[in-house]
Amino acid sequence: MAVFDTKNVPDKADGTGEKPLIMLVDDEIENINVLSQLLAANFQVITGLNGSEAIDIIDNMADPGKIQLIISDQRMPKMTGVEFLEKVSDKIPDTIRIILTAFSDTQVIIDSVNKANIYKFITKPFDPVELLLTVKRGIEAFQMRQKLLAYSSHLEKLVIKRTEELKRKNRELVQALNTLEARSLNDQLTGTHNRHFLQKLMPQELTKFRREHQVDPKDDGYFGMMMLDIDYFKQVNDTYGHDAGDKVLIGFSQILKATCRTSDWIVRWGGEEFVIIARGLSFDGLHHLAERIRQNVELHEFDLGCEQRMLRTCSMGIVSFPFIKNQFDALSWQQTLNLADIALYLAKNNGRNAWVSLFAREISYHDGFYDNILSNLKTLIENNAIAYKTSLAQSSLKFNDIHTQ
Repeated sequence: MAVFDTKNVPDKADGTGEKPLIMLVDDEIENINVLSQLLAANFQVITGLNGSEAIDIIDNMADPGKIQLIISDQRMPKMTGVEFLEKVSDKIPDTIRIILTAFSDTQVIIDSVNKANIYKFITKPFDPVELLLTVKRGIEAFQMRQKLLAYSSHLEKLVIKRTEELKRKNRELVQALNTLEARSLNDQLTGTHNRHFLQKLMPQELTKFRREHQVDPKDDGYFGMMMLDIDYFKQVNDTYGHDAGDKVLIGFSQILKATCRTSDWIVRWGGEEFVIIARGLSFDGLHHLAERIRQNVELHEFDLGCEQRMLRTCSMGIVSFPFIKNQFDALSWQQTLNLADIALYLAKNNGRNAWVSLFAREISYHDGFYDNILSNLKTLIENNAIAYKTSLAQSSLKFNDIHTQ
């Protein structure tokens, strides 16, 4: 007759104020009774008459991990204590395991350690005080391990939580930096790029352009550079106020966005001056783009608010980089853009609402080349070293005081 009934399994052996739950497994009822009387004062006890029965008990428990310690006899029918505890170690690995036997078998001891990973090997007859102390120490070891595991789990969860928080903070930081970078590269009023954008990205684009040009030298694509200025813009601010001037700037930028290609860079250079970088267009393509811009601006009615509208025009200067074909180092992109500014001044100085394009012909690079253009542009044009095209009706341009713009 078995001395164990699953109905006797405690429901509240959870280690929170309850006595620790232990299991006794022995095929001799007398041994179980002796052990139960010894341990019942300090522990909740469940019992099994052999390893198979004890395994069934464990399998039918809602939470077998609540068993903190098992004492098993070694020599039992059907299954030895080592075989039983080896199975237990797979099911409830944290439970403390003790072998109790009347035989001092060296191989049993070795198997106990290697297979069942026991906590203690006790021989019969045992000293009750020593056994009770061993059980208490085993329970302490179990509970300490559970605390360490709980603390380790808490730390892992904390690390995961903190890691997720750190990742979230990093994502927010990256997003904030990207937003800040975007704001630093764009004009807040018009939504176009700003001067910082051009200064930051132009060197990278020119490096890429130079590399592509080396692969295909016959490619006639250039970096078209346009400098644009709204004609008589100061009159808008002086007459209607700066809010009206802002509306004109916004409307002007919208015309540029609608007219240019999506690949073109539109940059507010400062005040009413804008720069357009149009990569890959021929000279004729740049001139057609400039003329479309000029016409679209001329025909546009700028809404100043309060049912006030006005017409404006613009002037443009056009050059391409490299200014001298295939000579990338003759002028920097900043110097080339300054030539677009000179072309812009020519357009403004010769009547406005126009574009002027400058390009090199029979010209060679030398140390004073750039300064020579600034001071002797008219002479260079007369000598056919530099040529121009314009939307202006007159065949010749006025060059007076060009270098003092």
